[in-house]
Amino acid sequence: MKISTPFIGVDGCSSGWVSSYKEDQNKWKFSLFPTIDRLWNAFSNVKLIMIDIPIGLRDKGNEPRLCDRGARKFLTRTRSSSVFPTPCRASLYADFYMIANQINRKMTGKGLSKQTWNISGKIKEVDILLRNNSEARQVFIESHPELCFAALSNSTPMKHYKKNEDGIKERLLVIEYFCKDSKQILNEVILQFSKRELSVDDILDAWVLAISGSKGISNLRFLPDNFEYDSEGLPMRMAIPNFR
Repeated sequence: MKISTPFIGVDGCSSGWVSSYKEDQNKWKFSLFPTIDRLWNAFSNVKLIMIDIPIGLRDKGNEPRLCDRGARKFLTRTRSSSVFPTPCRASLYADFYMIANQINRKMTGKGLSKQTWNISGKIKEVDILLRNNSEARQVFIESHPELCFAALSNSTPMKHYKKNEDGIKERLLVIEYFCKDSKQILNEVILQFSKRELSVDDILDAWVLAISGSKGISNLRFLPDNFEYDSEGLPMRMAIPNFR
C-alpha cells in the first residue's frame, strides 16, 4: 500500500499500531498494523510521521529527557501524568519486567514503572527501526497527543481523562474544529474495528497527531527548543503544532 498523502499520525494500540491520514480532501482513513516495520513499508513514501512513542533514549544517568520535562511542564498538573518516564535503552532488551526494572535502576538510579514496561516493546520496535534505517529516521518525529490537544486549544490542557465520556467529547471537540464531520467519521471507525483491536482514545490520539502534522514540519515547534541527541544520533524532542 502506497499513499499520496504526505502526513501521517501514529499511535500504539493493543493490536499494534493505528495510523490516521487524510486520504483526500474530505476523507480520513485509519489503518492497523501489527508491527512498526509493516507500517513503515506502507508509508515509506510520506514526508512526516508523527508518532506517540519515545525517540532518542538515554543510556544512563538519572536526568530525565529534557523533552519529557518540558512536556510535563506544558501540560501542567492537569495532564502531566500522561507523559510516562522514558526507560534507558538497555532495559528494552530484558525479557521480564523484574529484570528490566533492575537494569533501569542500575543505569539511571530509578526503577521502571509498569506503565512504561507495558509500552517498552513498542519503544524497542521504533528504536531498532530508526537506528537501522536512515530514511525512516528522517520521517518519524516523536510527539504526544495530549501536547497536541493542548496546543490546538490555545495551550490549554484537556480537563478530563481521555478514556471517559467527558474526555472523549472534549477531545472530539478539538478535532471537530479541523474536521466538521468528525463525529460521523469516529462512528464509522468504531464500527470498522473491534474494541479489542482499537479503543476510541487510540483513534483520537492518532487523529490529532495527523492533524498536528498536516501542515508540515515548518509548522511544528519542539520541546525543548535546544533539544539533545542520544548516543545513536536520534533527537530527543517532542513536536507540537504551531498553528490554530
